Amino acid sequence: MTDPLDKAKEVVESLEHPIETAKELEKEAEEGSSARTPLIAIGGITIFVTVVVVILLAITMTLYFVYGGK
Repeated sequence: MTDPLDKAKEVVESLEHPIETAKELEKEAEEGSSARTPLIAIGGITIFVTVVVVILLAITMTLYFVYGGK
């Protein structure tokens, strides 16, 4: 069992270096041997779909209001 202080330090380090953390998660997901692999993959897909939806909503709302939405 890991020490809670060590776990807290690991979380802080991952927040300080988000790009390195993303690369580590990508590597872990590619290997596929971790129990976290499905969660990492689903999280990545969720982030991608969310970004696409936000962009589409921004475009849609802009066009709606520019062309006189009522």
